Amino acid sequence: MIHTREVMIRENRIIIALLSVLTVIAVGFVLYQIRSIILPFALAVFISYLINPVIEFFEKRHMPSVLAIILALIITFLVINVFGMLIYTSVRSFAAEFPKYSQRLNMLMFDVLDFLRIPRDALNGEGEFSGGFQLLTSIRELSLHRVILNTLGSLLNFMSNSILVLLFLLFIMIGRNQLARKVQVAFEAQMAMRIAGMLKNINKQIQRYLIAKSFTSLATGLLFYITLRLFDLEFAIIWGLLAFLLNFIPNIGSVIATILPLLIAFIQFDNIAIVFWMALILSSIQMVIGNFLDPRIVGRSLNLSPLVVLFSLMFWGWLWGVIGMFLAVPISVILKIILENVKSLRFMSVLMSHSS
Repeated sequence: MIHTREVMIRENRIIIALLSVLTVIAVGFVLYQIRSIILPFALAVFISYLINPVIEFFEKRHMPSVLAIILALIITFLVINVFGMLIYTSVRSFAAEFPKYSQRLNMLMFDVLDFLRIPRDALNGEGEFSGGFQLLTSIRELSLHRVILNTLGSLLNFMSNSILVLLFLLFIMIGRNQLARKVQVAFEAQMAMRIAGMLKNINKQIQRYLIAKSFTSLATGLLFYITLRLFDLEFAIIWGLLAFLLNFIPNIGSVIATILPLLIAFIQFDNIAIVFWMALILSSIQMVIGNFLDPRIVGRSLNLSPLVVLFSLMFWGWLWGVIGMFLAVPISVILKIILENVKSLRFMSVLMSHSS
């Protein structure tokens, strides 16, 4: 009898797991189709966790809630637009300097040909590769102009959507204290307490993670900017901002933030030793912050498996692009906490955990 019961429980778990996978696929399809609406909302929820401490700061100084929310939203709007315009103008300046980088890239290609003892007549008179080198030429020409145009388009699109994000954010912040009361009215006392505890746990973990991650990301961005300014690398402000933003993306963000300025340094400087020392310092900054500062400040409170984080990055990155990668960890934390509070799905929460 006991054996039969264990088999039934195991079979039920397999069925639940399969149904959960199908549900995830269905939900993913829906989220992809309505991403133009749901993405600004998800971003507004993300920002709400960051500005909630600002609102609480104003409220503790006896400022009315409505005024505190409006003031926090104005500050948020200004910060978003200052960041957007700063990146926009920097990228435009970078695009204007592109011919200089293109010439330097041509020279580097000649040096590579000489090093490999490949005759320069593999290039035609216009400096374009022929034959087997056509792919390299395509990469060179494709390069920066298309990337820059795509980046500018994305930035303009983001700034146009910022109004919608702020509108969502306004209603989220106005109703932030009403959800707990609605739960108490909508459910029985025991269930209401359980849901309220779950919501409190979600808010606590997400807010703590985002505030701590903002601090470590800001430290990374500032140290990158100072280092690159000391080396006199052009557009150091862009690489500092990118280091700040990309540090929110676990694992791969710090790698991309380090590689991008090194590629420009390789083109800008003739002395390879400068690039070497720059790579050493930038890598050291990432290692110190990633291995010492980040674990101490952010901690392991999220208790997410590295494999879950990686899969989450890939899934949400595919679904919503770069912004999805920013939201991957908070969404995973919310999902894990919800699974913890559903008895039949608790085993999935354990599988998502870094430790049991």
